[in-house]
Formats: sequence, C-alpha cells, structure tokens
Amino acid sequence: MTAEPPFAGLPSELARRLLVGGCGPGLAPARDAALAAGQAWAGLADALSLAVWEGAPFWPEAAAHLTARNGRRPFAPPALAAAARAVAMAARPSGPDPYFDRLAGRRDIPRLLAYLLSRHEKDPADPGPLYRLSVFAPMALGDGGAGEAQLDRVAAVFSGLPGPFAPLGAYAAAHLRLLCGRVAEAAAGLAGLPPVFPSLAARQLLAEARWRLGDREGAVAALTEVARARPFDSLALGRLHDLATGAGEAVQALPGSLAVLLYSFNSAALLDRTLAALAATDWGLAPAGGGPRLFALDNGSGDATAAVLAGWRERLGGRLGVVRLPVNVGAPAARNWLAALPEVEQCDFTAYLDDDAFVPRDWLGRFGAAVAACPGAGVWGCRIMGLGAPAFVQCADSHLFPTPRQEGGQGRAFELASPWLVTPDAGQYAVGRPCATVTGCCHLLRTQTLRATGGFDIRFSPTQYDDLDHDLRLLLAGRVPYCQGHLGVTHAKVTGAASQPGGAGYGSGFANQFKLHHKYDDAALARAADTAFAALAADTAAKRRALADRGLLAPVPQEGGHGR
Repeated sequence: MTAEPPFAGLPSELARRLLVGGCGPGLAPARDAALAAGQAWAGLADALSLAVWEGAPFWPEAAAHLTARNGRRPFAPPALAAAARAVAMAARPSGPDPYFDRLAGRRDIPRLLAYLLSRHEKDPADPGPLYRLSVFAPMALGDGGAGEAQLDRVAAVFSGLPGPFAPLGAYAAAHLRLLCGRVAEAAAGLAGLPPVFPSLAARQLLAEARWRLGDREGAVAALTEVARARPFDSLALGRLHDLATGAGEAVQALPGSLAVLLYSFNSAALLDRTLAALAATDWGLAPAGGGPRLFALDNGSGDATAAVLAGWRERLGGRLGVVRLPVNVGAPAARNWLAALPEVEQCDFTAYLDDDAFVPRDWLGRFGAAVAACPGAGVWGCRIMGLGAPAFVQCADSHLFPTPRQEGGQGRAFELASPWLVTPDAGQYAVGRPCATVTGCCHLLRTQTLRATGGFDIRFSPTQYDDLDHDLRLLLAGRVPYCQGHLGVTHAKVTGAASQPGGAGYGSGFANQFKLHHKYDDAALARAADTAFAALAADTAAKRRALADRGLLAPVPQEGGHGR
C-alpha cells in the first residue's frame, strides 16, 4: 500500500476502501470497514459515519447509525447531530412497497417522482420519501424540459421544509439546482446555510458551483476546507489537487500518431451521430504530424450502416477507412481485426470508440494530458455519462477487490468498487487517477502495449467483459489503467442493459461473467489488485505532498489525523 499517512497502519481492506472513496452512500463500504477494524479505529468510523450521512441527509439508515454512535460518545457538531437525530426519530418503519418497486424497476421516473411527491404530501414528516426523492429526482434530467419541470417541483419541496429539516432541504435543493445547471442559484443556496450548520458535503458542492462560475480561488478554498477536515477523503483530495494545479483544465497533444477504431452492427443512426461528434474534434489538439486516421468496421450489418459509412468517408476526405465483413464476428474479434490493419500497426496509439459514444471537441487533448500525467499507464479511459441520465456517471474508474473462493469453488472471484455508482455527479468524480479497470466504450492504448498483451480474448464473444479481461491482463503485466476523469463522453445506450435479466444478451452476458471469474485463480487476482492499489496509493500520496508544498494542506501527522 503506502507508508504515508493518513493510510499508514490501517488494515488493508479499510485502507483500500478509503483510497477508492465515495460520496454519501458511496462511502458506506469504507465506514463499514472501519467498524469491522475494531475499537482502534473508532474515531475514523465516527468521521465516516458523519460523512456518509452528510452526503445523504434524509437517509434514515445513515441518520440512525450516526445518532446511535454520537449518543454513546458525542463527536458530531451539535447542529448536524440534532438534524440527524430529527431524521432518525421521524423515520417510519420500512415495509413492502410493490408499486414503488415496479416503477423503479421500469425506470419510469416521471410516475415515480409523482408517487413520491404524493407520499410526501400525505406524511410531510416522514424522511423516507424525501430520501428517495433526492435519489431519483436527478434521473429526471434525461427527460428534457418535462424532467426539469418535475425536478423544479422537487427542489421547491425541499426548499420549503420546516424546522430541523430546513437546512437539509436547502442542501438538497441546491444540489438539484447545481445538477440541472442553475449554478448561481445553487451557490447562493449553499452559501446561505447558517454558520452553525457546518456541513462539509455542502462545502464540497459549493466548491463545484464556484468552479463552474469561474471562481477558481473560491472553489479551491472550499475544497481545502473539506480536505483538511477529512484527510481520509481521497476523492476530495484528488479533486482539490486537480483544480489547484490546473490538471482539471489541461489539454495536450498526444506524443505520437493515432488510429481511432470503431466497429458497429445494425446501429446506423447512432453510428452517424458518433461520427458527427468525431468529425467535430478540435484537430488543433491532434498528435504532431497531423490528425489521426479513423477506421470503422461494419460487423455484418443489415441496416443503413454501409450508406452511413460511405457518406462519412466522402465527407472526411479519405481520413476514414472502412472494413465490411459479411457476418458479425463479435466485439473482441472486431477489435482485433481493426488492430491488425497495417495502417493501425504503424501508429503509436490506438483508441477504441463505441458506435454510440459521442466525444467532446477536446477529447484528444484530454487524453494527451492523461498520457502526460501518467505516461506508463497500460490504458487510459474516461468518464462515461449516460445520454438518458446525464447527472450520473455510467462508467469511470473501477477498483478490484478479490473475493477468494474455497478450493474448487465456483463462486465469483472478485467485485468491482465504483465510487461514482450510487450518487449523481456534480463534478466531484472528475478526477484523474490510477485504477484497476476503465470501460472500453472510449479508451486509449499504446499500440505496442496492445500487441504485447495479445489483443482481446475472443472467448468473450459476442460482447461484454473483453475490455475488463484485457485490463486484468495489463495489471498482471504490471501496467496499470488510468482514468482521465476530466474527459466526459456521452454514451447513448445503457451499459450492460442487454445483459441484465430479461435482456436480449442476458445468456451470453452471464456466460461471459462466469468465464471471466474462472479464467484467473485467486493468486493472480490478488496480484492484480495489489498492483492497482499500489499505484493508486502512490498517486494519492504524491497529490497530498503537492498540496502541502502549495501550502493548502499541512504535512500529514505521523499519528492519527483522520478528521472528524
């Protein structure tokens, strides 16, 4: 791991959960690991219990947990403790709610929010519907103007909460307004919280609002407060580092030639949009010597894919090369076919892009900055945002936690921890750092590395998990993935949706999961996790030292220092 505080001496599971980090419920695994570590880490467990609740203040479970711990040995600021106690005492016993479950299962967000609002109107003192509103309201942003109108109604409900719920409602309303782009209103709401209500979660949101308003100094000052009070918060530390040093804005040309590879099957309309976004790239950020070559493989499509590719080949003036196959050979084979093209093999870098992924204009420069920041990475990925749920990260950095099996066991061999999975992204997940795996939706590799690892395993045909398998092989070769969280790419489809129960690809997706979990033995997965976490720990320590050198953070004390 690392010999540097604040992670020095921590049990491995706890140190790793803290390095992954999270916000609100996303920090619950770290809190639970601190609790499991025993009385020696009670102070850290207290601080994490408070942090989990602050990020989800209407969550009855978090409020009850914090209230119970604080009742035994007070540690929370009085105003926060009183608010958490009010939520815990007002919570109603949970019970079955089949109508809610049906709506949530169908992702029918408009009806779901209407139902939760009606539940709140019938029992305004119950925090349960308020918590669910705070979770599901950001999902309405994928519904255009109608969604924003419904979100406004939810924000108004939060803003009007009385008594001890008032500051919690102000925080929740500001969070929603920040997510829907009403940044000045959000900043005013957060700055207007009473001084006796010292919510670090609110300070973190205020930092993001100030950053969007162009107030770098104010953003850095607010995040510095958070990082000083929570030295265990690796995400806040990474975000502070990237804002303070300019890494969050950096763009740079790639140090070599590039081939951009796409493959598509019966997705002509989305492919057309993908190529349109790609054509709008800021070619001023292209590698030295000119823009990249683009290659698209038509994987046996029966729709208008051929016509779309022919049209773009003409518009791009010969920059686009097209390969057409008579049958669908699957994703891994398509990736390998493209990588084996002589023109691709001559390039220094290879980027893969899904046929429904829409890159921003500066994507090349963002990847160039990531290569400059971590030139030895095995692969560089990015932050993927869902088109239908733009307030949430669909994929970014994921971290490997092996789950050793009994000898001869057939169970799952590991889990992936993803800090961005359970809470909307107000900017806090835009961090560049090492990890165990990034998504293949949009990723960049050195062509030499791609050759050395042997390409993508065709046993994961037709699709799913070939990118994760490739990243595991990189880790076992000592090459760590790096997530460029400052590059946000929009993905039209829901990742893995077809492989969910009932989906068209459920059978093959389940089979590929089984193959992946049994391809590697426990010892290999432990080595892969050790490699990834060693890189993440070193990166976190280096960022802490850089912030201390700038005077933003004091040198970390050798004992304690885990914050409130």
